[in-house]
Amino acid sequence: MSWTNLQLPPAIERSFRAEKAAEVALPAALVLLEGGVVGVIAAKIYQVSPFVLALVSAAPMFANLSSFFWSRLSAGRSKVASACILQALIIGCVVTVALIPSGNLGAAVLVSSMIASRILLAGVVTVRSVIWSLNYARHQRARATSQLQMINAIMTVAISSAIGPLLDAYPESLGWVYWGGALLGSLGLLFFAQVRVVGEGRQRVRERLERKDPTSALGFLQILKEDRLFRWYQLNMFGAGFSNMLIEAPLIFIVTREMEASYTASIMLIMVIPFAVSLISMPVWAAYLDRVHVAQFRSRQSVLWILAQMLTMIGAALESLTWLIVARTIMGIARGGGTLAWQLGHNDFARQDQLAAYMGVHVTLTGLRGAIAPFLGILLYTGWSGQWIFLPWEGIGPWVFGVAAVISGLAGWGFNSLYRHMKRNGDLRLTI
Repeated sequence: MSWTNLQLPPAIERSFRAEKAAEVALPAALVLLEGGVVGVIAAKIYQVSPFVLALVSAAPMFANLSSFFWSRLSAGRSKVASACILQALIIGCVVTVALIPSGNLGAAVLVSSMIASRILLAGVVTVRSVIWSLNYARHQRARATSQLQMINAIMTVAISSAIGPLLDAYPESLGWVYWGGALLGSLGLLFFAQVRVVGEGRQRVRERLERKDPTSALGFLQILKEDRLFRWYQLNMFGAGFSNMLIEAPLIFIVTREMEASYTASIMLIMVIPFAVSLISMPVWAAYLDRVHVAQFRSRQSVLWILAQMLTMIGAALESLTWLIVARTIMGIARGGGTLAWQLGHNDFARQDQLAAYMGVHVTLTGLRGAIAPFLGILLYTGWSGQWIFLPWEGIGPWVFGVAAVISGLAGWGFNSLYRHMKRNGDLRLTI
């Protein structure tokens, strides 16, 4: 079976087409509140502090702390309707930025709208993971979702590539950019509303029964306590995710402030290159993930994280756009697989009735590391003056990227150990 020809049943095929259409239009709104775009705009238009840049980088991650809440709230309810409500509220955040695009108030509105949108998006991600788990079989799920992710990546690359030159040429056009994104995002919402979920009736009954029975409901700590293998997986995921979250805020600071790159160059490095390359690499990763357990997948993918972070350290030390382009290209290759594994990896551990709860744990832990890593990253890079902390410190500068590479190496070793343990004990599950 080819990567594109999934041979889906007619009902699922119709929903798949509706999701594809939604992915063409919705990113027009979502991209405008991505950390890379908002970080560049906040740094260059509003000259925000390094702490605010760390906050912008952290928002997409720490917003995931709300995922377990969304998982419980959506239990027993229509997943498509839940996702549509959340997406409509995200579009409302884009409209808010369009209404107040300038001045100090504009900076506050931009950052707060981004944070709100990321909290809402965490709910969309949690709900969509259940839709995908029900609509697509294990042997085709990665390829199906990767096609959706590729459309999303194409639109993200196209839109973010246009934003930089547009703002370089017309710095006062920010409000119109956000109005346009809100309009196209609304069109995508209409497409997504046409998605249907096969077997959702049975799933909703299972979720209602679990919600009513406190003895059967799986809580955050209960899942981690009872499922040792998933706990081991999440421990290594914490390290892998932490290392990547550590570097984004320092990178934005270097490119926009120290190298004083243009909007075009800044957004190309922060957003466009990783997304474009992930788009190219995603089909290969998808075919591989459909064949192997996520622990094995992650162990091999970690090599690319390490390489990308080491090259970023070289580029930052030399203030070289060339080295940074190479590093971000490799980062994009790794991200192509990372996006798929992040959204689907929990399926290799959870039972059918546990999918939303396991995804909630996974995304919540992503939020926990996101609440720490970007702030630690910017502090490690810039240090502090000693005004609020007793002893001033100049930071470690580009070595922060080396620290990230070491953490990635430890995580990769942990994933490999987990895979070998599961293989030895016959615990590899690829059936859901």
